[in-house]
Amino acid sequence: SNMVKFLLLLFAYLISQQNIIAQEFPYKLSKDIFAEKDSNQNAFALQIAATNFAFQGDYKQALKTWNEQRPNQKEIKLTEFDSLFLAKSKVISAKEYILEKSKEEEIIILNELHHNSSHRKFARSLLKGLYDNGYRYLGLEALNDVHINQRKFGTLESGYYTSEPEFGNFIKEALDLGFTLFGYEASETDNWDTDKWKNREIAQAQNIYKFIQNHTDGKYFIYCGAGHAFEGDNNGRGKSMAGVLADLTKINPLTIDQNRYSDKGENRYNQPLSKLVQSNVPSILINSEETIFRSNSTSYETDISIIQPIINFEKIDSSWLNDNVQIEVEIPTEKTINYPALLLIYRKGELEMNGIPTKIIELANNQKKIFVKKGNYDYLIIDSKNNKIHY
Repeated sequence: SNMVKFLLLLFAYLISQQNIIAQEFPYKLSKDIFAEKDSNQNAFALQIAATNFAFQGDYKQALKTWNEQRPNQKEIKLTEFDSLFLAKSKVISAKEYILEKSKEEEIIILNELHHNSSHRKFARSLLKGLYDNGYRYLGLEALNDVHINQRKFGTLESGYYTSEPEFGNFIKEALDLGFTLFGYEASETDNWDTDKWKNREIAQAQNIYKFIQNHTDGKYFIYCGAGHAFEGDNNGRGKSMAGVLADLTKINPLTIDQNRYSDKGENRYNQPLSKLVQSNVPSILINSEETIFRSNSTSYETDISIIQPIINFEKIDSSWLNDNVQIEVEIPTEKTINYPALLLIYRKGELEMNGIPTKIIELANNQKKIFVKKGNYDYLIIDSKNNKIHY
């Protein structure tokens, strides 16, 4: 239909415009995100709002807003498969298992939900160990920046999702360790007009394959959105990026899902298994036959399903403070600040280059000081009248 054609054209256009969109300042106050969302009650508006909450550091609200797409969600029932697997298995650290397994692998593919900043934190936690085990290349679906390896940090022009602070931190750490980064998203010229979904998967895989052929002195860590990490026939539609890439390279990738069993922020949206696995770190289940839990024995999806702990939001923010090595920062009182305001914290030298903040905090009222982890920063306050106070 014409409507479908129009939407597909719009989608292709948006991908081509990703760079341009990203140059607008993407960080907004909660009240403005709520106002935009409430004036436009559709699924797309809710997804944008969830992403905007992630961008400005409100992890809990990002998850809750995403859930609003399914307001009538009933409590999810524990499946027999999950229940039996759990009964026969032990819970181990996902990070430790993946790093051990990575020694014998060539390509690791990990997915994320685009509104979930904790997924980037987990991806970032793997980088040092992967580098030590010979991984040298990090492919990011969300990246569109040919200068990133020279510049050594991301900017607002590097992509759309990459502007989220935890994504910026993930990119920065990879570059500091010595990874070479590359983007691989399909472009609107990749046969958008026929089967959009299928051609996007094929084009992504071909872009990665081309890169691999030209960069052979190291292993590959590929980071993607949701279903691109699936290996088999995806619901009868054909293979996703990971499956196509396996065919092209003749290498069976280690594929890892972070999504299904991640914390959804509200109990009725969480998988029962997530509630039953008692762990405070992302975990995997391994049974007595050394079989790894992957959500479903007949699954076409991934080799591993990560089970993320249900998060206590009272404590969530402290995870940014490295081992409690923190310093107190005064908020300048001589300037008039119209509250609420956003406080953006940048690594030294990145603010003037249109960099990505390492942390954003919404200040509700006249706070005199905040705590940040030790480091060298520039601070920018943007208040509710859009005044910019740089110190």
